[in-house]
Amino acid sequence: MDRFEGKVIVTGAAGGMGRPTARRFAAQGRPLLLCDVNAQRIEALADELRSAGGEVDTLAGDIAAPEYPERLLSALNDSPIFALVHTAGLSPTMADADRILEVNYFATQRLVSALLPRFSEGGCAVLISSVSAYMLSDPAVLAATRELVEGKGRDAIAAFATDPGAGYAISKRAVIGLVAREAAAFGERGVRIVSIAPGFIDTEMSRAEAEVSEQMRAMIKMTPLGRLGEGDEIASVAEFLCSPAASYITGCDIRVDGGIVGRLGM
Repeated sequence: MDRFEGKVIVTGAAGGMGRPTARRFAAQGRPLLLCDVNAQRIEALADELRSAGGEVDTLAGDIAAPEYPERLLSALNDSPIFALVHTAGLSPTMADADRILEVNYFATQRLVSALLPRFSEGGCAVLISSVSAYMLSDPAVLAATRELVEGKGRDAIAAFATDPGAGYAISKRAVIGLVAREAAAFGERGVRIVSIAPGFIDTEMSRAEAEVSEQMRAMIKMTPLGRLGEGDEIASVAEFLCSPAASYITGCDIRVDGGIVGRLGM
């Protein structure tokens, strides 16, 4: 495969971070495969991008379904992958802890494993973590999350992922661990893998969380930049990470959080 050849896959493409990501790569002239659980919303986005001359395919479905990686590979046909920007996920108000872990971590792990052989040299996978991952401080929780990432199963985290908020934070900490774990395998193929930890971003999902979480509302007010982030501010970092300008960045998590983690001393 030629360097930088191939499609850009955006999961959660109908969401507040996925849409601006798709628009940025479409503006580069990249062929896209847009994935989301909501067929109607990704088709609307695809029609918008096609009307501007974009080459866009879509795949609707539940990313946690066991057959999903094979469906995605089939949707690629013979195309290699230039970039994966994986924004699909569940927040605490959307499901119970087990479902959140399944979607945010286990489905992500399966997807990364299935897609790696299809990447072009020079390509990049960008996963979405969260600043919530940095708010885990209990050594026992951190050790259990490491065991999860090391492939030792769910048993160690079962005692800690007892509610959606804990399940969410653990799932995102595990995503950061997955990126670090997979960097060597990706590097052997000339491909990079990175995660982005958004802070409080002005998306439909975040607004729903803020409505029910007084703690989240308080932390938003504490953010050093004094405002919510925009979805495009995450998309712009994803675009950079997939570019040659970021060619020595891999295996790490990039915080795009308005300074809140530093403000909280975490």
